Amino acid sequence: MPKLSIIVPVYNQRKYLQRCVDSLLEQTFNSIEIILVDDGSTDGSSGLCDEYESRNENIRTIHKENGGLSSARNAGIRSAFGEYISFIDSDDWIEKDTYAYCFKLMQCHDAEIAKINYIYAYSENQPVKNKKEKIIVLDEKEILQNYMYETTRTGSYGVCWYVLPRSIVENEFFRENKINEDIDYVYRILAKCRKIVISNQIKYFYFQKQASLSTGGLKRKDFDLYDAAEELCRLADKETYGTIRKLAELKRARTPLSLLCKIAYYGIQDDSLDKNTIVNKLQSELRKSLGMLVISPIAVSRKALAILFSINYPMTERIVRTAKNKITRNL
Repeated sequence: MPKLSIIVPVYNQRKYLQRCVDSLLEQTFNSIEIILVDDGSTDGSSGLCDEYESRNENIRTIHKENGGLSSARNAGIRSAFGEYISFIDSDDWIEKDTYAYCFKLMQCHDAEIAKINYIYAYSENQPVKNKKEKIIVLDEKEILQNYMYETTRTGSYGVCWYVLPRSIVENEFFRENKINEDIDYVYRILAKCRKIVISNQIKYFYFQKQASLSTGGLKRKDFDLYDAAEELCRLADKETYGTIRKLAELKRARTPLSLLCKIAYYGIQDDSLDKNTIVNKLQSELRKSLGMLVISPIAVSRKALAILFSINYPMTERIVRTAKNKITRNL
């Protein structure tokens, strides 16, 4: 049996899939199986998955009808044989020593779960400047407290930065037909964890495609963020340790700000959504929670945006678009 099962959901990513899978085959940790879950691809990704399976004994391909990211991940979980499970998205890639490093951390600190750091990557030659190694080991309720605080502070909640025991994962599945499902999924996993080791070392490259106004704009599906926030509040409702419950409520309060930022940055893709109606509704909700956000641990820049969006959306949108264009030109 492999020590680790790596689940890779694949949907129309032929352009990037080779980079991802090759980074897994180059791992210095050898006891792995790679599960490529073809989620009904139509761009040739299906055939590429089969090619990889035919050439590598430790790669298995699952073909299924298109059901979305969560459905593909769940299919991978049900098929995994490894003692541990990890996820990677098919347009991302990792350092060669990622899993060797994770298992070393878990062994040294007697931890059930390891978490590494990531970087937004805009090209294969993305430079990495790791700081001096910093390791945090957390037990029991401290794990959830840290997750909720960091999720609130940074907005980061991806499942791909963890190595997880199958004994926990095999009984937990992602909510299907939703997006932002990582938020509550990671919470449910960590709630069952005894000890976690967290490293600040960057091992995961989170690829950022250059989305345009037409491809990155707000869609109806983006309102699933409300469902994820509500689910998080439900899970944390009876928590009395630290500020776990309060931070879950803050995540919900932050939702209209997140959606306003998306509209300002990319616009609205779905023609059935009226911009003025949506913006006014989100702006009204944001004003109600502004006090909570201002005293919260979110970034100062986000607090400033929350205030500006509450006062004048058109002006703030112009500021965000100007900053976006400047960033794009410097990439």
